[in-house]
Amino acid sequence: MHIRNNFQLLRSQVYEHLRMELRQQNLRPGMFVTINQLSHQLGINRTPLRDALLQLQVEGFVTFLPQRGIQINELSQKDLEDIYEVLGALDSRVLFSVFDKITNDHIMQMKLINEDMYKTNTREEYNRYFELNTDFHNVYLALSDNKLLLDQLSILRQRLFDFGAKGEWIEKVRELNYREHFKLIDLIEQGNANVVADFIRDIHCCINWK
Repeated sequence: MHIRNNFQLLRSQVYEHLRMELRQQNLRPGMFVTINQLSHQLGINRTPLRDALLQLQVEGFVTFLPQRGIQINELSQKDLEDIYEVLGALDSRVLFSVFDKITNDHIMQMKLINEDMYKTNTREEYNRYFELNTDFHNVYLALSDNKLLLDQLSILRQRLFDFGAKGEWIEKVRELNYREHFKLIDLIEQGNANVVADFIRDIHCCINWK
């Protein structure tokens, strides 16, 4: 049992290391790599490395391709639209279920985080911007005890943050998010859970790609 626990810990550490490599774009979308190559470059044993990569494949970050190696996945416009649709459905469900737990303190936290998001230069502070965006939504998501649902939301957001656009489109989204977050807060203050959930699902997570 002790050995198994150590192995599980090592696999988790390898997984987190690979996630950091993805976020820092040392492993970039479209790249092909092999387990041997990564094992040599990163100084990581093959077995926990393979297990970590298989987990990343389940989560949609990489794909194992026979005779070609492992491809770091790219997100197409359709992929992004699909992720946002699922994200909106799950996020709105959580918000509806925890609506009665949201206090004035939670609302104040959301307002402060939204201001901090708007102050970031998204070209230079991309990771900070999306960490703040996660913090904003986590103010109410953290009120839920549905771990399975929360884990899926976390994975979807991570895919968007790691592989999403990091240029002009993101700068446009900053302004859009700022306005929509304040609209969301206003709707929460009005006290209608159905209206708030509909706004998250049908407006905030429906991106205008034109």
